Amino acid sequence: MKLDKLNEIIPYAKGGKEKILRMSAYPHITLAMPGRHAQETKPVGGDFCVMVTDINTDWDKHQFTHTDLFKDIELKTNHDVGGSTLIGIYYEIILGDDPDPYTIPGGDRLPGIYYKTFLYAAQCLAVAEYRRYSHFESQGGGRYLPFRFAAGIAEGLWSSTDAADKQKRGRPGVEWLEKDHGVPVLTKKLLETL
Repeated sequence: MKLDKLNEIIPYAKGGKEKILRMSAYPHITLAMPGRHAQETKPVGGDFCVMVTDINTDWDKHQFTHTDLFKDIELKTNHDVGGSTLIGIYYEIILGDDPDPYTIPGGDRLPGIYYKTFLYAAQCLAVAEYRRYSHFESQGGGRYLPFRFAAGIAEGLWSSTDAADKQKRGRPGVEWLEKDHGVPVLTKKLLETL
């Protein structure tokens, strides 16, 4: 489904640390609410955890983090079959496209989590980032921020470890990487559209 539709169907949940609500957004993706940043969204209750089940990695409802996303994109882009195609699809998905129609010839041979599951999880993370930081999207933050880190990894400008180290700083972290290592082609394209 498109990103806007996904945002519409994910409920807002308030409460303490205990997850009181779960939903399956896609096959092998479970969203658990409220997320630990639920109080930081407007309206309150918009944050959620993205959990991935994948036989390739032996994950069973593993909480999918930005670091997982960075490591997985690095694995895939270092592979000889279809890995570099994935970042282009990821780009289209954060702009609002539905991940379902996209295919990667030979994509089932990519290492890490199944590429379709990756796209679903990345789209769900984009919704969570949008709900917390939409006011930064005009500057390349919000739902676009994890992509900007991933684009540099896919282009070989920095590593997943570099991205994970700077991710906690948010947009200033990725801008620091871009200043030191160069701005990825897809990031330039993204920033021109904002």
